[in-house]
Formats: sequence, C-alpha cells, structure tokens
Amino acid sequence: MLGLLVVPGFLAAPVLFAHLPTRAQAGEIAGVLFHIANRGELLLALAVALFWRGRAAGRWRWWPLLLLALLVGVNEFALSPMMADIKAEMGPIDAVPPDAPLRRRFGMLHGVSEALHLAATLAAAWLAALGWPGSGGARGKPEAPGA
Repeated sequence: MLGLLVVPGFLAAPVLFAHLPTRAQAGEIAGVLFHIANRGELLLALAVALFWRGRAAGRWRWWPLLLLALLVGVNEFALSPMMADIKAEMGPIDAVPPDAPLRRRFGMLHGVSEALHLAATLAAAWLAALGWPGSGGARGKPEAPGA
C-alpha cells in the first residue's frame, strides 16, 4: 500500500515535471497515474479490511487503514474532480499567468491535495510499522487477541 503512494507522488511526478517539455503534459500524465494509484489503494484497503473482518487485527491497525482510505477517497472523489473542472475551464496551465484567479484556485487545491497525499503516505507507513496481525509488528512480540 505504501508503494502506491510513494511511487506516483514522490518519484514519478517529480520526474515528469523535471523532464517533460510542459507543465500541462506532466500534470496530465501525473493525474492519470494518481487516478490509477488512488483506485488501487482504495481496492487494497477494502481487501485488507475484508481480510481482517472477524480476525483479531487489533484496533490500532484499523485507525491507519481507515485514515488512509478516507484521505485517498477525499483526494480521488472530491479534490481531483474539482481540479479537473478548473483545468478544463483554464486550458493549458503553461499559457495562464501565475496570478490568474483560476490558476491560483487550482494551486490552492493542488496544495491541499499534496497535503492529503502526504498524510495518506504517513498513514500507510504507520500501518506498515504495525506489521501484519500476529506478526508482532515493530516490537517483534505477538499481539494478544483483540488488542
């Protein structure tokens, strides 16, 4: 789960913006990558939740999983559509002055989206640090049932 957040957000997107000729091209490809990764992340979170259901996963594993799903869901189903609407109205971002109202609004939403992505990445890292139920997590000791 952590990889689906790290690779597009902290590896692919910076490379795209550094090497493609326009910000519009980089943003378009990055948007597709984020869309695919977000949907995959939500499907994985659902699969993990279904697997844990009825098992002694421990409440401390549910919190980061739920937080991760909430943050990714808000990014995918609330912020991304608003950003896409602004991009459609604005046209290629490279041709829009930095102080134009639509570009500033897009930039604000993009910043919120980045913050949510970072928070989701931290939630995934928290979940990974806890380890698989029964594995003992970061401490190496098996959990008591229902912990």
